[in-house]
Amino acid sequence: MRLQQATIAAPIAFAGVGLHSGLACNVVIGPARSGSGIYFRRKESSEVIRAIPQSVSSTHLCTALGSSELSSTVATVEHLLAALAILGVDNAAIDVEGPEVPILDGSAAPFIKAIEGVGLQLQAEWRSAYRFNRPLRIEDRGRYIAIEPSETRIVHVSIDFAEAAIGAGEVIVDLDDPVAIHTRLAPARTFCRLADVAELRGRGLALGGSLDNAVVVDADRLLNDDGLRDPDEFALHKTLDLVGDLALLGAPIIGSLRAHKTGHDLNVAFARQIERELASGSGVIEFGPLSQQAPKRISA
Repeated sequence: MRLQQATIAAPIAFAGVGLHSGLACNVVIGPARSGSGIYFRRKESSEVIRAIPQSVSSTHLCTALGSSELSSTVATVEHLLAALAILGVDNAAIDVEGPEVPILDGSAAPFIKAIEGVGLQLQAEWRSAYRFNRPLRIEDRGRYIAIEPSETRIVHVSIDFAEAAIGAGEVIVDLDDPVAIHTRLAPARTFCRLADVAELRGRGLALGGSLDNAVVVDADRLLNDDGLRDPDEFALHKTLDLVGDLALLGAPIIGSLRAHKTGHDLNVAFARQIERELASGSGVIEFGPLSQQAPKRISA
C-alpha cells in the first residue's frame, strides 16, 4: 500500500436521491489537510461530524453519524466511506445538503470512478495501520466478526438468507487486488426483500429506493430486469458495507478478516472493540506507521 497520506486533488460533487428519506441530497467531497481524517459538514448547520466509531448514532438499515451534542446527523455514509477506504483517501471534508449521502446506483462504484477521475494529492504524513498480535472476535446470536494476525488484507464474508433468491454464499476479497476491487466489490449494490418494502415505507424508510439503486428479491425471484452484476453480489455488498463501516477507524486494518451474517450493527461494534482493545493496552492490537521503518513525517 501507499505509505503517504492522501486527500483528493480537487472537489467532487454528487447529487441524487436519499435511499431512506426520498429527498434530494447533494454531496461535495473536498480536500482536507494531512492528519485531519474524514469529516462531514451539514450545510444546514455549522457542525462538523467526524467519521469515527464514536460518532455513530444509528446502525438501523444504514450507518448514520451524529451525537447527542449535535443537532444534525448524516445517514447512509457507508458506501462513500468504503470508496474512500478502497482508494486510500485518508483526509477529506465532505459537505452534505440533505439528511443523507445520495444512494446513486446503490454501490460504491460511482464514488470510486469520480475520485479516480480527479486523482489524489499525496501529503506529508505517513499513513498508520492497525496490526494484530492475537486473534480478536465478537459474536452476536450466531453472527460474528473475527480477525487473525496476518500481513495480508484478506476479507472473507459469508451470508445465509432464507430467501431462495439470496440464499447462502461466501466471498473472499483481497483488498490489495485492484482487479477484484474494481470489478467485483465496488459495483455490488445494496439489496432488500420486497416483503419488507411496504413496512419500511410505512415507517418513513426506503422512500427513495427503486430498482435503479437496489437489488430487490421476492422469495425465489429477482425483480431487477438486468439481473445481478455478479453471481455473489449479495455477499459482495455485505463485504462493501463491512469495509465502509470499518473505515470509521481512520486507518487500514492489516490482518485476515472473517465475518458471518454481519450487518452495520456488528460492524460498528467490532470497530469499537478494536478501539477498546487498543486503549486497554492489552497487546492484542498495535497502531503505528504502515511501514515499520517509516518515521512520523516525511517531506511533502
